[in-house]
Amino acid sequence: MYISQTLRRAVQLNGQGTATVFAGRRQTWREFEDRIACLANGLLSLGINAGDRVAILALNSDRYLEYFYAVSWAGAAVNPVNIRLAPPEIAYTLNDSGSKVLFVDDTFAALLPSLQPQLESIKHVVFMGEGECPQGCIDYESLVANADRIRDANAGGDDLAGLFYTGGTTGRSKGVMLSHDNLVFNALNVVAEMGYDSDTIYMHAGPMFHLADMASTFAVTLAAGTHGIVPRFDVDEVLAFIEQEKVTNTLLVPTMVNLLASSGRIANYDVSSIKRMLYGASPMPEAVLISAMEQMPTVSFAQGYGQTEASPIITSLGPEHHIWVWRWWCLMKMIRWYLKVRLAKYVRGDQTSCWVTGEWNQQPLIPCAMVGYIPATLATWTRMDLSSSLIEPRTW
Repeated sequence: MYISQTLRRAVQLNGQGTATVFAGRRQTWREFEDRIACLANGLLSLGINAGDRVAILALNSDRYLEYFYAVSWAGAAVNPVNIRLAPPEIAYTLNDSGSKVLFVDDTFAALLPSLQPQLESIKHVVFMGEGECPQGCIDYESLVANADRIRDANAGGDDLAGLFYTGGTTGRSKGVMLSHDNLVFNALNVVAEMGYDSDTIYMHAGPMFHLADMASTFAVTLAAGTHGIVPRFDVDEVLAFIEQEKVTNTLLVPTMVNLLASSGRIANYDVSSIKRMLYGASPMPEAVLISAMEQMPTVSFAQGYGQTEASPIITSLGPEHHIWVWRWWCLMKMIRWYLKVRLAKYVRGDQTSCWVTGEWNQQPLIPCAMVGYIPATLATWTRMDLSSSLIEPRTW
């Protein structure tokens, strides 16, 4: 499996169909492929080689999606940086990953004066915003326009596709290494569960750096659907985009669903085009879910559960299981394809105690689990042979 395979399929099946919609810009899948093949060549001109890391620090945009595919097309690995991090944390992830090129937009270009002195490996900064290109940066559109289209590097299988840093709740963030197989097998799961096809119009309202939203990024492309993109979540902007573009699918984290449900503005917009609204990444309060379902009765809600290390989906909860019966939810978890899940029990106290707690364990039957965490030292990292997984196969 290789990420660019999803794009080739979209071009073959729906070449003249709309690939992206953002801020008044639209492009077909053939146009999208042409641009990312040129951008990939631009990356090579900046000294990017196979396996090198290319980072991005930006809000959502059509260029963010181009970045994902251009980096893969060039045979390199993505490093989408969490936009909520403080500058020292951003510098840490960039240095720890050994990223050589950094893409920034208008919002985060303002951080460059304080950020750049802390960076150890970044050689070039590409400005992908709409405003004037800052001094010392490379203009994104010029990088695309001045490069010829190149052939796909055909990176795939267990080649490194990207580094995705965890939240670091118990210490420093760890760089999760995900392969092409990891991300494409996840896409296959999501297409099957979400029912994506060429008529799908998926709205990226959650941050595109996050694997919760990225669970659908390669899946929508694989299905030759349309990526509708808003820069960030805003209640009226999201509702207006749904109405204008006839969005069929989206993912919102529970906080976003709560903001919609408590806004009192859903009735002001036509959201009947939405077939399925996926939620996840944090616990959903029951009252919020009930309120959202009542205000959007034509929308089917679904829950996804996963983790970065699982690339990311582990289980899902479809609309058919969102049933309110006698004040009890009829909740059933559907286990992801190609994955075993068990509830491990641990006895607390003495051996006669019957009070137990459970912990979800997963066992990948195909490459769903991460390759491993980034090694502790850059020297080890650069010497690592990624062809042999750091995660033992068929283990819990």
